[in-house]
Amino acid sequence: MGPIYYQKSKHMVIDKMHARATGRRVLLTRQPTIGRSQDGGLRIGEMERDCLIAYGASMVIFERLMLSSDPFEVQVCRQCGLLGYYNYKLKMPFCSTCKNGENISTVKLPYACKLLFQELQSMNVVPRLKLTEK
Repeated sequence: MGPIYYQKSKHMVIDKMHARATGRRVLLTRQPTIGRSQDGGLRIGEMERDCLIAYGASMVIFERLMLSSDPFEVQVCRQCGLLGYYNYKLKMPFCSTCKNGENISTVKLPYACKLLFQELQSMNVVPRLKLTEK
């Protein structure tokens, strides 16, 4: 017989558990908030992304980084490669650079990517998208 000393861990599984279907988003980027305390989204880091690429699960990456995060439809001019807009009065897409709406395609990309393009254009750096037919 002898005394036994032990310590109890205060970390319980119920306190660490975190899952989310939908919830709050950041206003600027339209992405899920950060952290468990703010009911934030579950993030995929670079190492997890690399593992999914090595495994060949590209649709999981697409779903996590695009569909679950911040999908957005933009109009892209096939002639000049710049972002256009949808004119709700005329009910047709329009390119303000080419001054017409004939060569416009609708593309889905993350809202953060669209925001990056607009911020670069405000600094006189013009990113152009080259669209190809599948």
